[in-house]
Amino acid sequence: MKKLLKNYLKSSMRQIRFQFDGQPINETDTPAQLEMENEDTIDVFQQQTGGLM
Repeated sequence: MKKLLKNYLKSSMRQIRFQFDGQPINETDTPAQLEMENEDTIDVFQQQTGGLM
């Protein structure tokens, strides 16, 4: 998964979060470990910093 994640980001992995079936994906995870199948979707979230003023 690390290669996929890094290719998507092309920047710091600290700013983006990936999830599959609502669970965070680590760069050491494999599709087999995540029990992924063809056509499954990985959700991508940009980490938000800051808060209300």
